[in-house]
Amino acid sequence: MDDHVIKGDIQAVLEGAELWTQLKQHQNEMVVGPQGRRMFPNFNVRLSGLSPTKYYHVFIECRPIDHSKFAFNFQTTSWNICGPAEMESNKRIYYHPETPLQGSGWMRKPISFKTPKFTTGQSEGNMIEVKKGQKYMLVLHLVELTDDINQPNKCLEFIFDETEFVTVSCHQNQVVAATKMNRNGRITTVH
Repeated sequence: MDDHVIKGDIQAVLEGAELWTQLKQHQNEMVVGPQGRRMFPNFNVRLSGLSPTKYYHVFIECRPIDHSKFAFNFQTTSWNICGPAEMESNKRIYYHPETPLQGSGWMRKPISFKTPKFTTGQSEGNMIEVKKGQKYMLVLHLVELTDDINQPNKCLEFIFDETEFVTVSCHQNQVVAATKMNRNGRITTVH
């Protein structure tokens, strides 16, 4: 077993997983731009099984799914590979603003990542840099901090396949746009 991995019965449950799953069935789209756009649905996770007194860093990664660029085909209403992906930035991580926090604090309520924005421009502050027309998924990282400077911190990651999405400048898929409009009044434009 790896000594750098957190051990135990730690679990992470995605809140609102049914909406994420529904959108994934139609290839979820996240609208992005240089100024940054907030994700919808929000990424909220409930943690359990942490040591109540140990401190943990919590952050999300926007992980590329493959090495392809995609374009929407309006005749087939599907996303198709249209070439190789653009070179990725290393600015695809967002630390939760309350990090580090004791395990009891993280388990008290769902952890909400509603403030980060996806941007195609420079990543600053609460921005996660992505490329348009590429597929990503959200990964939650948990780092257990150690008091011993001679020991490495222990890490654990949770992959949520249902959070897969393709980045767009405006919604292409009418079904995805309509689903988001019904759940979130801020979605108003469809290509």
